Amino acid sequence: MFSMENGRNKDPYSPCMLCPRRCGADRTHGRTGICGASSEVTVNLSMIHRGEEPVLGGEGGCGAVFFEGCSLRCIFCQNHAITSVTGKGTVYDEKGLADLFLKLKSDGAGAIDLVTPMHFAPTVANAVRIAKNTGLDIPVICNCSGYESVSTLKLFEGLIDIYLPDLKYFSSKVSSKYASAPDYFTTAALALDEMFRQVGSIKLDSSGKLLTRGMIVRHLMLPGNLFDSKHIVEYLSSRFGNDIYISLMSQYTPMPHILENEKAPDELRRPLSETNYERLCDHLAGLGQTNAFVQEMSSKGTLMIPDFNC
Repeated sequence: MFSMENGRNKDPYSPCMLCPRRCGADRTHGRTGICGASSEVTVNLSMIHRGEEPVLGGEGGCGAVFFEGCSLRCIFCQNHAITSVTGKGTVYDEKGLADLFLKLKSDGAGAIDLVTPMHFAPTVANAVRIAKNTGLDIPVICNCSGYESVSTLKLFEGLIDIYLPDLKYFSSKVSSKYASAPDYFTTAALALDEMFRQVGSIKLDSSGKLLTRGMIVRHLMLPGNLFDSKHIVEYLSSRFGNDIYISLMSQYTPMPHILENEKAPDELRRPLSETNYERLCDHLAGLGQTNAFVQEMSSKGTLMIPDFNC
């Protein structure tokens, strides 16, 4: 389902300008963009996932849908195995995706968790619309990198209940080094403003335990980047305060592709310092942020990484 412009079908995948990279790839005819994907919406894995923040999904967990491809492509990515099309995923159209969401609900999921869906945004948005019109009455979560175009996010207005973006980097030097995206922070800041405009302040269910609407911003702390992380939490606390949740993640794990790469930055070859993570948590608390989540240091390692089809 594509939009109409001047009486003609406008194909959002050709030339593709969906993400801030604006690479212009002809994805409709099989060309892959920087995201590594054509226009065929490819899901690597769908599952009941119980590893998200405790206000998401409840006892049933989240019905996680992991899409292949990513337009940000951080060099240390914990989901590196599926940042390009693997050949092992399943291709879905809008109706098929909607049916998948409904199946996850029937399997007991308390929310649908769309993981890295934005390079397939037009199709995924239509699938969410179809699902909601045919019985999907649990929250839909958009779990993304934060490096998104405002115009693409607007495709999801009225469809996403909970935004779960990252805010990865503050310094353009850091974002250039790790993701070749010197504009990461300025772009992500605009994207987070748009997400917040759509969903507003956090709203909990009648039990006061589960998030039904709102935004959780994640920040994965990286080794050797304490000052950058401090700038991130200062910005989030100043901009949104306790109208959002801030989730500080300690689970950074040097993945094999980093350890095997002789050109990889030395700091990314080691685990996160527990002392520095505690400093960051204390810094956030000192800013007056009470709506926050932190992780045990035992969260690092590969236990938090799904068993992808690769």
